[in-house]
Amino acid sequence: MSGSFTWDAIVRIGTIKPYEKALVLTVYHELDGYRADTRSPARPAWNTIICFKDRLRAELIDQLTPGDLVHFEGYVRTTTFTDDADAKRRAVDLVITRFDLLHKHIDGPTDH
Repeated sequence: MSGSFTWDAIVRIGTIKPYEKALVLTVYHELDGYRADTRSPARPAWNTIICFKDRLRAELIDQLTPGDLVHFEGYVRTTTFTDDADAKRRAVDLVITRFDLLHKHIDGPTDH
């Protein structure tokens, strides 16, 4: 079902980890953070997203830093594999196909 489902999200960048053939980003947003009628405090939600395209990976590395507010679009990719213990496993990836930088984080580091 690779590419069958699309997704988009407005999130803040947590970490950016380049690998040889992929770029892995952790991102976060607040659950219930945009609803004015909620009485409960917003809860952070973290996700991991991935980019495989060389050109897009280079743009992401060049333009994004932790704390930036970004709109991502992509598709859901599912794969199956056999691990070292000979067990069948399934992986679900949120693959990035497009992004827009909405707000550059300039207030300093996000680590507290």
